[in-house]
Amino acid sequence: FQVKRDLPRRFYRQLPTLKLSDGASVPRALALAWTYVAHSDSSVSATMFKAIVEGFQAVEPLKIGELWALPSLLRFVLIENLRRIAVRVSRTRQMRQIANEVADRVLALDETADRQAILSNYVAHAQDTTFATQLLYRLRDGSQNAGRALEWLERELERSGSDAEEIIISEHRTLSSGNVTTGNIIRGLRLINDIDWTVWFEDVSRIDTLLRERTDFAALDFFSRDQYRTAIEEMARRSDRSEFRVAEKAIELAGHAAVADTTVTGPTAHTDVGFFLVGPRRLELEKAIGYRPTVSVTIKRAFRKTGWLGIVVPVFALTVLLLVLSGNALASLGLSLPSIVLMLALFAVPASEGALAFFNTVVSLFLKPTRLVGYDYRRGMPPEARTLVVVPSLIGSRDDVEENIRNIEVHHLANTADEIHFALLSDWPDSKTEIDAADIEILQYARDEIARLNARYPSEGAPRFYVLHRRRLYNESQGAWMGWERKRGKLHELNLLLRGDSDTTFLPLDVPLPENVIHVMTLDADTRTTRDAVASLAGKLCHPLNRPHYDAAKRVVTAGYTILQPRITASLTSGDDASFFQRVFSANRGLDPYVFAVSDIYQDVFGDGSFTGKGLYHVDSFEAALKGRIEENTVLSHDLLEGALARAALVTDVELVEDYPTRYSVDASRHHRWARGDWQLLGFILNPRSGVPALSRWKMVDNLRRSLTPIFWVMAAIAGWTLLPFTQAAQWQALLILTLFMAPTFDIVHAILPKSGDQTPRGHFSALARDVVFGTALVALKIVLMAHLAWMMGDAIIRTLYRLFVSRKNMLEWRTASQAHKIGDNDLGSYYGMMYGAVIVGVVGLAIPVVADSTGAFVAFFFALFW
Repeated sequence: FQVKRDLPRRFYRQLPTLKLSDGASVPRALALAWTYVAHSDSSVSATMFKAIVEGFQAVEPLKIGELWALPSLLRFVLIENLRRIAVRVSRTRQMRQIANEVADRVLALDETADRQAILSNYVAHAQDTTFATQLLYRLRDGSQNAGRALEWLERELERSGSDAEEIIISEHRTLSSGNVTTGNIIRGLRLINDIDWTVWFEDVSRIDTLLRERTDFAALDFFSRDQYRTAIEEMARRSDRSEFRVAEKAIELAGHAAVADTTVTGPTAHTDVGFFLVGPRRLELEKAIGYRPTVSVTIKRAFRKTGWLGIVVPVFALTVLLLVLSGNALASLGLSLPSIVLMLALFAVPASEGALAFFNTVVSLFLKPTRLVGYDYRRGMPPEARTLVVVPSLIGSRDDVEENIRNIEVHHLANTADEIHFALLSDWPDSKTEIDAADIEILQYARDEIARLNARYPSEGAPRFYVLHRRRLYNESQGAWMGWERKRGKLHELNLLLRGDSDTTFLPLDVPLPENVIHVMTLDADTRTTRDAVASLAGKLCHPLNRPHYDAAKRVVTAGYTILQPRITASLTSGDDASFFQRVFSANRGLDPYVFAVSDIYQDVFGDGSFTGKGLYHVDSFEAALKGRIEENTVLSHDLLEGALARAALVTDVELVEDYPTRYSVDASRHHRWARGDWQLLGFILNPRSGVPALSRWKMVDNLRRSLTPIFWVMAAIAGWTLLPFTQAAQWQALLILTLFMAPTFDIVHAILPKSGDQTPRGHFSALARDVVFGTALVALKIVLMAHLAWMMGDAIIRTLYRLFVSRKNMLEWRTASQAHKIGDNDLGSYYGMMYGAVIVGVVGLAIPVVADSTGAFVAFFFALFW
């Protein structure tokens, strides 16, 4: 099983071959493994195996794929040897059985029987050592019959040039050697599983040796090194150069670039070998080695050049196709042209949801998730990667302080490098007064708790933990005393404070902050880091391929990234805190840029990720890119905008864990806040001089489209109930439901075939059934909640547009998840008070087809009842 898994047929066929003396062609890596096993009697030693491989490479370097295949081929040869021994043991048992049968027949004969007639049938068997040894053993009783049979056997052995003593010794020698070989094979198979073959591979790889000697290859993490090797393999396979020559050429081009750019430093130089292997200068290397791209590579590169149009045009075309098909179906029912136009206009937004889900699914089938190259800082971070991890938070009680301190301690235990510091970045909640005694008491409690952490985890030099608290300022727009510009203001003032600017609203510090902080890692209060997540992100952002370069003249980041957004995974909540709602909606299905930062076409194709407020950023580049871009009291949802202006990347191999709300009321509250924040970006979307790239503007437009989907879905459903008879109204409703099912359905279809051979059929189909159940439950809950979602999104949009163009007030209205959780009760009465809009939509949705005397009202009745 392991051999079949590790040596797919396609990979096996690509291995270089050599011809044996009999003319047969076998992979030379297999011949090398077989030679080693033959000379070591199936004994496995990583050192001995390395020696024989290096001896071969002294004449001809092995390819990268061959070196990776050697452990699997070694396992295959050992298993083949074990098979041969098993066959020999089976034949030995058969020969012993035949010898026992002959002995039984001979010993049972009387004096007058013709023994020669019986024994003559076994002349060929007498040449077999196992048969002869067993027959000698059985005929040792000294009887007359046995003596005559022994004489026959000795004559047959003498004819073959042997004798009884010799065949017994030979048989025992064979048995002993078989036992030794079998033991070596079993121990060898165990040892193969115990050896870290990645370390062994990098020790014997000539390409790794070359890159280590002449570049910073050794400082990279394993996956980055593997990216370099994969790139070298791909280019060598489609050119006339060997892998070693491709690596040499990449190093040569990097050296020439370094000489040509002696006056330029930093990421503008593009002199790291990574730029030529996996970066923007790869085309130069491909041209130098005569690389011939495949058709699929050519298509992917052409698609990348299309930019945002590569997404918008296909999605628009699919949406139009759905509308045309629906329009023809409606026309065949005899509906009037105005009715058809109305229904298609309302169906356009839900149709775009299905079209986008289909497009994302199809594109993802042909793309591999990208990994950013980075240094390996898990064993320690250099001073030039010094990072401050901050948790922006509101502290209105001791419970808030304790929760944040507990989370910060967990962050530290997962990221213990000396160059990582932690800070509680706090504000008091909004108030009618600037400060009161309770505020001072809470702040002092936070400082005491931070001091306790510093005492528990002492460090040399600057303290490891800080509390950075801001005083309130009066905001006329909000009519309250509050932290200036909320979270956005915190990060902005923190950046100024780190660069020595004391003109901020932060209260005086007891101890100075660490010097030369390069990066800031911002986390939400309900976010938890995984082990070494901060070091991994810092290692990526410090690499020349990703290090940001800000063009002061153009006021944009022209190379690298300012922000790294890790992948966000919902936590597995269990016990009393778990809920069915959370289990259904926290499953990672579809593309929701706020909840799940998963690998998508934006990063994989265009190298452009979406910042969701939890990630690592470069302090100087962040401040330079955003300076003067955003006016006060105008933007609530600033994360996506900051990522667009400063350039963000999605890092799929670094994970953060976040709690998904256990109650719908909390989830609805944050969706309302997100929708308001999205519509506040309308000015940036419509202004081509805002500095927001076109692709990012499309992301913002897509968010607006997503907030409109529930509204148009409900209106399209009501139109169908009113204008269509019962049967056609039910079919129209099924079409609307299908647009919601599109993403889960494609995910389930894609998951039908197992992606890994490690999974048993029972486990695979059990997981598939679970996906079907949760996917169906997800759509069912969306349908039940659709009326309230439509009411809530309508409220958020109208409220935002009024504030944006009329009142210019309450633009920074904000309620944290913990506040939303504390405010509302989890009972039926509270939910009716919150979701009264759904009742209104349900009543109106039923009343309209009833008044219109449409038989579609029977369909409306069921949905109105659920709503």
